[in-house]
Order: sequence, then structure tokens, then C-alpha cells
Amino acid sequence: MPFAISPHHNLDDFPNGLTLDQKVEVFIDRVEGWMLGPAKEMVTKGLGYRGFALLSIVTSYFEMIAKYADGFAQEGKSAHYFKKGLQMVFPEMALPDAKDLLDSLYERVRNAMYHIGMTKPKVVLVDPNFGRGSIGFNSPTGAIVIASDTLVDDLTIHFRSFAKQLKDPNQQTLRTNFEKRFDFDNR
Repeated sequence: MPFAISPHHNLDDFPNGLTLDQKVEVFIDRVEGWMLGPAKEMVTKGLGYRGFALLSIVTSYFEMIAKYADGFAQEGKSAHYFKKGLQMVFPEMALPDAKDLLDSLYERVRNAMYHIGMTKPKVVLVDPNFGRGSIGFNSPTGAIVIASDTLVDDLTIHFRSFAKQLKDPNQQTLRTNFEKRFDFDNR
């Protein structure tokens, strides 16, 4: 049985190794087919109690996308790259007053989802019609509000743009960084 490297590709498809464009194709297929696609399907089908499942699927997006954009070819620096990925997707989180939100999202959402399978206190998952945006923060109380369905939409929009840039041969720095990380992850 061939070893799947993405939903539509296996190792046998590339007997001579992968070119940069094929690496981009495989990466896009992975993110769309194994992460964003299943998350969108849960939303489309209206699966009940999907909020935590969606967070489990998409929380890794932020750290991953930042490491690929930077070409970070090592282990570690999860906090740095998770926060940087949040800022890539949500540029308003790059403002100085967003530090508490970034720290809270890392500790109470990312780490909690990875290590205990749920968020820590003061994280509320809401219906997408609750308000504007996918992530809100009340600084005085430290409460985080996440509309997970909307978050999936925001990540899909961001990834489409990122994928378009990766495919563009004029984006040499991004493509070089991407390949460095891809090769590290697939060594």
C-alpha cells in the first residue's frame, strides 16, 4: 500500500523526489484536505458541538503557517510562531496592546487544546452570529470569545492568499523559506 503524503498524492507519485512546485502542491493539498476541508465540512453539515473539534483541527494552523513563512527549520519556538501566525492572519493582533490577547490565546487555547483537549477557563465558544469577527478579547476580565465557524472561514481566506503567493515564482523569499521548512518537516 502506498504511503499517502497528502489526500491526493502518495510517495509513488514522485519517484525522483519533489520539485519546489510539487512541494507547494502537496502542502496545499494537505492543508486543504486534512485541515481546512474537514473543518469546513463540519460547519457546512452543522455538526452539533463542533466548536472544540474545530479548534482542535485549526489551532495548529497559526504556528505552522508562520514557520513555513519564515523557513524555520528547527524544533521549538512554538509560542513565538503561534503568536506570529496569529498576527499574520489577524494583523490587528500585531498592535502593542494585543500582547495580553496573544499570551492568553497561546496558554488558554493552543496549549490547553493540545494538552488537555479543551480550553482553559474564560474561553467562550459562541455561535458565528454572536458578533463580528472570529476572536474577541475583554482585557479587564481576560475573557476570550471565539466564533469557531467564523475562524475556519478566516483561516480559509488567509490560506488561499498564502497559497497564491507560494505558487508565484516571483515570491522567491517566501518560496525559499517554505522549501526550507517543508524539507525539514519531510526529511
